[in-house]
Amino acid sequence: MKKKNVSEKKKKFRFPILMRIASLFLIALIISAVLTMVVSHRFMLEDAADQDKAVASVVATAAKTALGSHDAVQELSKSKKRREEMHSVFRYILSRTGAKYLYLYTVDEAEHKHNIVCAAADDEEDRRMNEQFGFGSRMSRPLYDAEREVLNGELNESYEFIDNDFGDVCLYVIPVHDDDKKIVALIGVDYATDTITNIVSDNVRILVLLGSLIFVIAYVTALLLVRGLVIKPIRNLSGRMKSFIKDRKLHIETSKLKKVFEDEITDIEGSFDEMANDISQYVEDIEHLASEKAQNQSQLDIAKMIQGGIVPREYGLMGNGYEIYGCEFSAKDVGGDFYDIFRADDRNIFLVVGDISGKGIYAALFMVMVKTSLREKLKSGSSLAEAMNTLNNEICVRNPGNMFATVFAMMLDTKTGVLKYANAGHNAPILLKEKPEFLETCGGIALGLFEDADIVDEEIQLGDGEGILLYTDGVTEAVNTKRKQFGSDRLNMCIQKSYSSNDHTYCAGLLANGIVDSVREYSEGLEQFDDVTCTALVYGGGYQKELTSDIASFRQVKRTMIESLGDNDRTRGMILACEEIFANIVHYSRADDVSFSSERSADTYSVMFFDNGIPFDPVKEDIREKDFEELDSGGMGILIARRNSKEMTYSRINDWNVLTLKFEV
Repeated sequence: MKKKNVSEKKKKFRFPILMRIASLFLIALIISAVLTMVVSHRFMLEDAADQDKAVASVVATAAKTALGSHDAVQELSKSKKRREEMHSVFRYILSRTGAKYLYLYTVDEAEHKHNIVCAAADDEEDRRMNEQFGFGSRMSRPLYDAEREVLNGELNESYEFIDNDFGDVCLYVIPVHDDDKKIVALIGVDYATDTITNIVSDNVRILVLLGSLIFVIAYVTALLLVRGLVIKPIRNLSGRMKSFIKDRKLHIETSKLKKVFEDEITDIEGSFDEMANDISQYVEDIEHLASEKAQNQSQLDIAKMIQGGIVPREYGLMGNGYEIYGCEFSAKDVGGDFYDIFRADDRNIFLVVGDISGKGIYAALFMVMVKTSLREKLKSGSSLAEAMNTLNNEICVRNPGNMFATVFAMMLDTKTGVLKYANAGHNAPILLKEKPEFLETCGGIALGLFEDADIVDEEIQLGDGEGILLYTDGVTEAVNTKRKQFGSDRLNMCIQKSYSSNDHTYCAGLLANGIVDSVREYSEGLEQFDDVTCTALVYGGGYQKELTSDIASFRQVKRTMIESLGDNDRTRGMILACEEIFANIVHYSRADDVSFSSERSADTYSVMFFDNGIPFDPVKEDIREKDFEELDSGGMGILIARRNSKEMTYSRINDWNVLTLKFEV
């Protein structure tokens, strides 16, 4: 399932801060209003009850005062006129106090109520009440708690909220005593609570409206403050951030609020200003460093490319009775180790290995100077010691970096096996014999330290199959994760293993590569800290380069190529091309002396065939594609060699045919 692009994703609902604040205020308003109404209503009802009680008490007291004495109760029972007068008084009291009902009654032993005088504030209610509860009427309903409390003498007066046929009222009861403090009658006052409830509701509404008005004013004020002091500065800060992202160099003026007073928002703005300055400076530093790094890396790449041309990663040279192979792996992009393999003439070959102090560009430049100067002096005919002593004096005269180099140089006479050598402070080489051993040398000091290096020429005689292994200290001083060095003993074990596994013969390429692979495996998990260079020279016996005019002798060519390149499809293709050329020499050249040599550089492998047969240039030969019926007419071998090689060259030198095939590796 494909992931949706960011633009295709559903956008989240935007809920601005002001809307959130407004929602919170609205919820708070609703909750506050409800709580206010509930609490206010409760307290207002309590106030109403107290007011009801107070009014009823006043009405009852006024009625009792109007009644006069307890004897008046008896008079009222006997005189209708007196009852009418008292009724008028009760109505007057009701009209002045706001009470709803006022009545005088007695209670017998059976708890029956007997009405004497009753009055209502409303005319219609008064008429209905007197018709139903007029003088002498009896009520058999149970007594209220307030009436019982007064009759039992528990309280001198009492009240109770009741709901009867005349509505929801507050009943207030006060006794009428005789001279003996005996209750002869009760005065009851009913005060309508709905009146108080309406008043309470009106008060609550007024309170809610007033509170809402105050709340709205506070809310609007708060929103304006939040918008001016929070939202707007945050939006401005957001805009500054977006502008900063687009153009870090764009200057945006700080908020005006910061010029008036400081708060958390201005702190954030100040922090952003500091952060923006730090980021700008950091990015400028990074860009500057990246630019410098790119330039340095470009220079390193160029230096590495130049050094690779001067000191190839691997290089081999093979000829009649000798094989030389070298490889170098720098610890940095460019290194100070070097080796050089080149011919002095048709029988002498030079091999030089050196190690420059230090690493990096300066060491690489110093290495190039040492290598090229030494090659130039050796090619001019100077002896090994003479060339190195002269170079040492030149370095000592102009060496501002106080660099020095250890160098081991040798020259092999490929016809006699005589090996001349000179050592300038380098590691002692290993003599490749049936049992390898270190070669004792009269080594002088490293080049560049002192003017009198005292480097001398020495020589030894190599036997068939013997050779010399040269290396730098990056081989023996390589360490593993336990900080133990590779060492000379382990190097000797690698040499003996290569010798035993190769039918007790030395192969320069297999030996040098095997040692480098062992060093890398030994140091696996650690960064390479020093350059590794290893070269091997093998003379005579194990490498028979002289061939016979017999196709069977091609196995020597095949063996040499497999040892150098490995047994794979590409190598077999090269072998096929060389075999076609050799078969052409054997069958058509009439040569009685045939030989070959091979040479390997970083990306090219060259095979050269020499024969004293009749002149024939296969490069200029016009070879065309042939049908199946024409395959036995010749020319197909040359066509196969052309197709399987990168380049083919021919020359005729001193009655010898020299044909060279070059292959990509």
